[in-house]
Amino acid sequence: MIVHEHWTGSQRRPQPAWWLLYLMAAFVVAVVGLEELFVAGHRLRELLEVLTVVGGFGLFGLWRRTNRIALDLGRRRL
Repeated sequence: MIVHEHWTGSQRRPQPAWWLLYLMAAFVVAVVGLEELFVAGHRLRELLEVLTVVGGFGLFGLWRRTNRIALDLGRRRL
């Protein structure tokens, strides 16, 4: 689990790893762009793009699951 911790006195509050979410999103966009440029077949390119986007949503869901405690604690502070 990749969670940053923020120290406040003697308490540690986990912080979500936002940088990892941004990195995953940039990776998905870059892969779709590379598929658009370098894959010649129309049907193959569409299939790869769909699989990439679905895989990206899977990664985003995994990130959400990994950072759920930090996100819930952040919501409670508001």
